[in-house]
Amino acid sequence: MAHSLIPERMLVVSPSLAATIGLEEALMLHALNDGKQPHDENWSFINKGTLRDWLPFWQDADIKRILKSLSDKGIVHFNSPPFGQSEQLFYSFEEKAPSDSKRSRNEQAFEQAKQQYKQAIHPDWRPDTETLKYIEQTLGIPKRYAQSQLQDFVFHYQSQGTLATSWSTMFIRWVNKRFKEDQAHPAVFQGDAQRKQAMWDSWQPQAATLDILQKAGVEPSFIQDCVSEFVLFWMEKGEAHDTWNTKFVAWVRRQWARFSASLAHPSDPVPMQDGWEPAVEVYEILEMANIDRQFAQSLIKEFVLYWRDSNQLHTSWNSKFLQHAKHIWSKRLNGQGNSATSQRDHTANTSIADRVQDLSWANDL
Repeated sequence: MAHSLIPERMLVVSPSLAATIGLEEALMLHALNDGKQPHDENWSFINKGTLRDWLPFWQDADIKRILKSLSDKGIVHFNSPPFGQSEQLFYSFEEKAPSDSKRSRNEQAFEQAKQQYKQAIHPDWRPDTETLKYIEQTLGIPKRYAQSQLQDFVFHYQSQGTLATSWSTMFIRWVNKRFKEDQAHPAVFQGDAQRKQAMWDSWQPQAATLDILQKAGVEPSFIQDCVSEFVLFWMEKGEAHDTWNTKFVAWVRRQWARFSASLAHPSDPVPMQDGWEPAVEVYEILEMANIDRQFAQSLIKEFVLYWRDSNQLHTSWNSKFLQHAKHIWSKRLNGQGNSATSQRDHTANTSIADRVQDLSWANDL
């Protein structure tokens, strides 16, 4: 009787999958898919011994490393101790949270332990090469687009104080979600023109750009007040770009994220008090718009005077002042034809009396 040249179970791997996520990851993914056994409606499991038997050319350390790579890429989600620390590996190809009643004591203990490994995002965090490769080759999202989202991603989660076990996975989800939203407006994100142009004083965002921002929850007045400061900033830099609308979306999103995280917290309405000063966060948000502290401070006196005399109550005077400062700066720039004049020049050339007499801003807040 002839003996088979292949006496063991064959390992099958998709060439295109291996080219996309890596050969090791593709082999592991096929093994997890072929060997999965149902645990409940949310999770499957595979025995530790099964993986070792099917993948004898890898040590436990190799298996653990490859499983982590799949987790970091957001391809497989685990709900058990790391490989080698328990007899079974619980996982899902879709991120789902099982009910506490269906989780074993070991699983619940692991969940508690996992919380200790969550970390805040570092200001200098960057996605690794494999993450960018997955975004580009698996999700079909251009690498340039993913990199353009990095600053907003880091800033958003810094502002929120979010903790996570895998920032690579979080970044993949962020980019994928933003890309799908932005693809609904191809006129904005496929280039504003056929060639690069320097910023000009009459530039305005496209209607599709405004729609993107409003659907993201940004107030229309906040968006409009960003236009003049955006134009001034890029006119002074003198750079040419072919994606001004894309840059404007990022500009507004960044400011709105900080505004929402720091200032937009309703509280009991209170009256304006003598000696009121804006919070530090107000100056930081204005600085993001290139409106410096000196300009903002020049507006405090009439702002306090007006609202104190009005006897009105508001939940956040910081939010009111931020909107006021951005509105005044935007209006002054428009009145000057958006000429490249700095905030300090404007403050020096505009008298307190002139600013006190102009109270049109109060009707807009």
